[in-house]
Amino acid sequence: MKLCVASPHFYPTYGGAQLRYLRYLPGLRARGVDAWVATGTPLLEERTESDRDRTWYDAAPGAFVGVEEVDGTAVRRVRLPDEKSWRRSRIFYRSVVAGCREPALRPDAVQFISNLRARAIPWLDQLRRAGIPVLYSVSQFPTWPAKPRKRLYRGWVYRALYNRLDAIVTNSEPLETFLRGIGVRTRIEMIPNGVDLERFHPVRSTGDRDERVALRGELGIGAEAPVVATLGAVVPRKGLDLLLEAWRELAKRDPAVQLLVVGPRADLHDPKLVGFRGRLEALVAATGTPERIRFAGSVGDVERYLRAADLFALPSQREGFPNSVLEAMATGLPVVVTPFVGFSERIGRPGRELLQTERSPSALAEALGALLADRERRALFGHAARDWVEAGLGVEHSLDRYAALYHEVARR
Repeated sequence: MKLCVASPHFYPTYGGAQLRYLRYLPGLRARGVDAWVATGTPLLEERTESDRDRTWYDAAPGAFVGVEEVDGTAVRRVRLPDEKSWRRSRIFYRSVVAGCREPALRPDAVQFISNLRARAIPWLDQLRRAGIPVLYSVSQFPTWPAKPRKRLYRGWVYRALYNRLDAIVTNSEPLETFLRGIGVRTRIEMIPNGVDLERFHPVRSTGDRDERVALRGELGIGAEAPVVATLGAVVPRKGLDLLLEAWRELAKRDPAVQLLVVGPRADLHDPKLVGFRGRLEALVAATGTPERIRFAGSVGDVERYLRAADLFALPSQREGFPNSVLEAMATGLPVVVTPFVGFSERIGRPGRELLQTERSPSALAEALGALLADRERRALFGHAARDWVEAGLGVEHSLDRYAALYHEVARR
């Protein structure tokens, strides 16, 4: 069968969902799901350095800027306006429908993976009238208004949008419960994110140990220094500011501990994050140990950086089914999280496969410090984490579920 994966931005500008689907596509192809990607140019604040060097932005909004092959998948891109607007959405959705109408590209189903808005409704209706099933992946808890009237309106919008779909894919029970609670009647398939257990594995050979020492050397970190790692885009939701506050306490206790931050620096190019960037810079300076805090940026070999660490922390505010936690657990790292909106014990049970602590600098510093001081306890958490993901969160299981769903929807 043929699948269109649609997202306003994709390679090389990633969010968690886009990166996850990029990794899924070869496995889906092996299961008889041949996909192509309909995407656009990123917003100004979302551009990476590699984006800025491209010629996409020489074209007028609405122009088709070409096809490139990424890991065997065709990625078709349209030039989108540089700001969030009705026009940007209209051009993107119109380009998806146009691509799906081309005889050579016509898919058996369309999978939207991010930023599906109510303004998409006219184009969703066009796809369905053409006999093309439409699915959407809801992979993260939405922000929810505090005022009752706004909540009522938001719920009405979601129902109007989601009840037009043929299926929704969620990755956790809390998300499914939330959707049913606001009146979504569409079929919901709960498929947890899957982690590549071959790519993400613990240090288990001489080669792995040599690679760990070599990468630490590149980063200026000693072979025996304890390293706390965090992974994800540098945005307020991920809680790096909280981690830096905790780090100030932790670094005083242990003069050898190092902090490794891996992920794209959204705060450096998003004008809306100027204040957040200033806060991070102030916190780094206030620690008194800026030389022990390393920002690796966006890297293609995340698994090497995780194997170079001793402990993983994610003090996020809101998630769906965080890939970073699964990848750290698969690497055999003990994981410390704070409670976040959307947490599911399917990720891991607090106190057994991961450690959960309250959302405060002192509590986070205490949890990290206690684990760093107890090598045996770290090992127990790391082994339990790896066993947990091996038992039910491997990517092959997720790919089987996705492929079965796509084949079933396409046969209707």
